[in-house]
Amino acid sequence: MIEEIGYGKINLALQITGRRADGYHDIDTVFQSVGLCDVVRVEEANDLEITCSEKSLACDESNLAYKAYAALRARAVNVKKKFVKIHIEKRIPIAAGLAGGSTDCAAVLRGLNRLWGLGLSVSELCRIGRHIGADVPFCITGGTARGMGIGDVLKPLPSLPEWLVIIVHPHASVYTKEAYALFDSQRCREHVDVDGVEQAVRTQYFTELVRGMGNTFEELIVADVPLIQECRMLLQKYGLKPLMAGSGPTTFALVPPHMDGERVFRQITAEARHMDTYISTLVRGDDNHNENE
Repeated sequence: MIEEIGYGKINLALQITGRRADGYHDIDTVFQSVGLCDVVRVEEANDLEITCSEKSLACDESNLAYKAYAALRARAVNVKKKFVKIHIEKRIPIAAGLAGGSTDCAAVLRGLNRLWGLGLSVSELCRIGRHIGADVPFCITGGTARGMGIGDVLKPLPSLPEWLVIIVHPHASVYTKEAYALFDSQRCREHVDVDGVEQAVRTQYFTELVRGMGNTFEELIVADVPLIQECRMLLQKYGLKPLMAGSGPTTFALVPPHMDGERVFRQITAEARHMDTYISTLVRGDDNHNENE
């Protein structure tokens, strides 16, 4: 049996730069892995079986884990036993903007690559993954990276310190396709200084990084999902700067190094209503995958 950790992600900056002819959107973003993760196990079996600890998650052909299996099965020409059991221990909330589906997909790609001894490099896995989902290449590599194109063109950035991050997920779902449709209908043009955020990552200057963080989706989704504003206000109450993760509705805040983050987290959790709270750390890229270059 092979076990893979699928780390969630946040966007320290996210700017939508345009709509493409193929219907996708170009973005400019700074991705960051966080320790909130799913655990994915793959092992040989007599038939294909996909299971998940979260019963509401479909485990059929619509699941990105299945699509990862199908993509690698087509390449496993010398593998005699191609059926597997895939089990997803779900900890990342669904439709939360934290790339839970994409990171499970990435974990299956990495896991089957190891189980079947395919010897595919990380870059090859990323090429396969980009045809399944825009966030999959980053979830394969992890760490900190600037993403362009549809998010699949990655420039690795220096790893940030393992700063604490408090994550607040309201009991609401936002699906990426719907979020982009909302953007198209309202044509929000909020500017996000992605260059400034990249520079702050490089200097590891916490204050400048937090000051520059932004997300094009935020003002659109907050208006559509009022619970997000409650999450924001709760984080702000304790002196933190909130930002929506990806297309939402999850909101997060980096904890200043001088602050007692565990104490603040306990206080936030005690006050949280209709929302789940998590405390985690930023994750380095070299902790996120077993590289086969």
